[in-house]
Amino acid sequence: MKSGSGKSGKLVLPVFVLGLLGGAALGSWGQRALFHRHMRSGDQDVPRALARLDGELGLSPEQKMVVEKILLGKQTELAALEKERRDRSDAERLAVRREIAQQLTPDQQAKFKNLCDTADKRIQERWPAPR
Repeated sequence: MKSGSGKSGKLVLPVFVLGLLGGAALGSWGQRALFHRHMRSGDQDVPRALARLDGELGLSPEQKMVVEKILLGKQTELAALEKERRDRSDAERLAVRREIAQQLTPDQQAKFKNLCDTADKRIQERWPAPR
């Protein structure tokens, strides 16, 4: 019996790559969700972060003022960096999908598109993009 022959043999590489992409996307979105849980862009989260730092480090009143200014001042910059990372990751994922689709038959392309759409929906349900 030949290894890698037939329909299942032709789908091994695309399914493997899709699995890698899905895992990378899930890891990326999971990391982003954790990041946003700890450093959200809303003003209510600066006091929470400041209180946590104060509780862990015992900040002086002067240190609290300076740390609060730092947190408030960096929110916009961090949000911009996160958006840039997310945009680059999304663009690369789409480029990889296009390359894979070019290697598939029209029937396989339709199935591949459905697989990608399903994966995207699951990811968005679990880790919605920040507003």
